[in-house]
Formats: sequence, C-alpha cells, structure tokens
Amino acid sequence: MRSRTGGRSQSGELAHSIPGADLRRLVNSGANLLVRGDKSAATATVVALSADFPVPLVTWIASADAELPALERGTLVIEDVECLDLEAQRKLLAWLESHASRVRIITMVTRDLFALVTAGSFLDQLYYRLNTIVVDAVGGDGRTAPKLMFGSAPPSPQGS
Repeated sequence: MRSRTGGRSQSGELAHSIPGADLRRLVNSGANLLVRGDKSAATATVVALSADFPVPLVTWIASADAELPALERGTLVIEDVECLDLEAQRKLLAWLESHASRVRIITMVTRDLFALVTAGSFLDQLYYRLNTIVVDAVGGDGRTAPKLMFGSAPPSPQGS
C-alpha cells in the first residue's frame, strides 16, 4: 500500500493518507475501525464504506442507560462512545470481549479518545479494543484522502 503523505501524530501514531481503493482493501481486512471527525464527516465515511461491512449492520448510539444490542454476528457501528461514563464503558468492554470473534466494531467519535484516556475518563482497555485502525474522516470536498493511523497506544499509567 503506497501512502501519499506520512508522519507521526501527537500520540505517536503513524499517519498515512491513502487513496480510496487502498482504504477499501484495508476496510475489507475485517479489523475494527475507529472513525474520527465531526459527526457529518464520520457518518459520511461510514456510509461510504458500509457496503463492505459484514451484515447485519446495527448502529448503537451509546448512552449509560441504553441496552447493548443483541447482535451475535455482523457489524456494530457505535456512535458517541466518548460520552459513556466509566461503568457503562466497563459494560461495553465486557460485551465486546464476549463478541470479539463474531462482531466487527466500527466506532465513530468526535473527540480525541487518547486525550480522554490520558485524563482518566476513558478506559485504556476499551481504547485498545476500539483502536485497531483509525480513520480520520475528511470533509465533503473530496480532494483529501482519509488519513489512517497505525500503532497508536496510550502510555501505561506508570509511564513506561
């Protein structure tokens, strides 16, 4: 896969802007995706890629009082995961761990989860589970390729 541009983000991620065809191949790999950006750009990115997701495709808008979906296979699109309190995050993490081999996870976020982990308001284990491949959603101009992030991980609590 050839990249147009590359570099490192503030959190140490390797960043690459890639052409749409390469993005589709990566999406077809089955890895979980974390789509970052404003709500409309993230939604547009997920909709554009959704034809390649395993079915059924279920969207879950995360909230502390929302029941987790009864999904045994397919794709779960999670919106607003950054709004969950720590207890709801633990429940989601347990659900994800019990469904890991059968359900693909696509998460759309509008806030920087790495910063939330660093601040202690987002579980690092949940971050690792959701953060397999990061796609930075772009605006609707069509001139900028989505930016993918690899190898991102928050530092351990001890700083080692």
